[in-house]
Amino acid sequence: MGNARTPSPPTSLGRVNTGQGRYARRAVTRHRAPRALAAALAAIVLLSAVAGGATAAPSVDPELATRLQARLDLWRVNHHAPGVAAAVRLPDGSRWIGVSGKAIRGKGSRPVKPGTPFAVASLTKTFMAALVLQLRDEGHFWLGEPISRWLPWYPKADEITVKMLLNHRSGIRDYFAHPRYEKLVFGRPKHVWKTREILKLVGPRYCAPGKCYRYSNTNYVLLGSIVRKVTGRTAAAEIRDRFLEPLELTDTYFQGREPIGEVPAKGYWWLGGRYKGFADGSRMRPNTSAATVASAAGAMVSSVRDISDWQDALLGGSLLKPKSMELMLTVPKSSGYGLGMRRATLDGQWGIGHGGSLRGFVSIMYRLPDEDLDVVILTNLGRTSVQGLADKLTRVTLKHIETPDPTP
Repeated sequence: MGNARTPSPPTSLGRVNTGQGRYARRAVTRHRAPRALAAALAAIVLLSAVAGGATAAPSVDPELATRLQARLDLWRVNHHAPGVAAAVRLPDGSRWIGVSGKAIRGKGSRPVKPGTPFAVASLTKTFMAALVLQLRDEGHFWLGEPISRWLPWYPKADEITVKMLLNHRSGIRDYFAHPRYEKLVFGRPKHVWKTREILKLVGPRYCAPGKCYRYSNTNYVLLGSIVRKVTGRTAAAEIRDRFLEPLELTDTYFQGREPIGEVPAKGYWWLGGRYKGFADGSRMRPNTSAATVASAAGAMVSSVRDISDWQDALLGGSLLKPKSMELMLTVPKSSGYGLGMRRATLDGQWGIGHGGSLRGFVSIMYRLPDEDLDVVILTNLGRTSVQGLADKLTRVTLKHIETPDPTP
């Protein structure tokens, strides 16, 4: 399917925002930061963005769109996915959005649309990391500052820094790993989780602060608490005012914390030749257990077009100062995880972004810096992998770009 929104125009080394279209907003143009490009796996090079007159972005070649849609449809059928949505943004700034299947099956059936919200799980962490880095840019704290300044009651708070929470080097155990997590969360569907209650699920630490990398959702719950102490507002409110409204990400919100707009997709598993649906998946009603327990670590829902636009604004350098942009995109080889961003490989090409999974949902957003290519995939099928689909969409796109146009 064609673009629903106009992407930013290209430059020779990467897309930058030009102050026109949906990015010409106060919070977005506050910092005209560089676009991060990778010269190697261990380094990120920042280039200055130049504002100027914009031209209409080219449309995706119909032949490429047909091939991408065919791969999307085939993956859905082969994996028994109820629905899937994908976006690919090309180096010339054009974008393809494809959808396939159902957002909701059976009674009340709804097709997947470009604006259908899915639970995006840990893609939430990219919003949280950007928010924390903006607060750093504004001088509220420095990344090496101990969290004891705001959370003095937390164990070893004087040894844990803001940066350790962002890059999962705090040593704090993931509360999702609690042995009774499933029963406590899904056995009480109407329960409203508070932060202190969530933290009671945290078991013994993995290691001393700063001594190991262990991915832990608890880190981002604590970041949400710090944001509230610093700003006096919830992370959801700050993200809405700083990012969602200025970027017009109208399909994106925090589950259980904000009103529901368009009916989101429902999450499913494919088990024993039949679907198992979860009413507490992306159709989480406000204040339900599964929505509130995900908290600042993974409670957001969004559409494929919104995540594609978010990725372009964030990685295009519109939201952070150059130093913070460099910090976010510098991903250590040792852990593969930086400040809210992780390393990945798509069809042999290195990428940077994030993935997410929640009961009934899987999501990814990755940029290939060397190719200046973005890939986003959202599906309402849990317990699956979209890696193969991401590889195929990348391969088809790069092959199309590299094939000379036979037209004289």
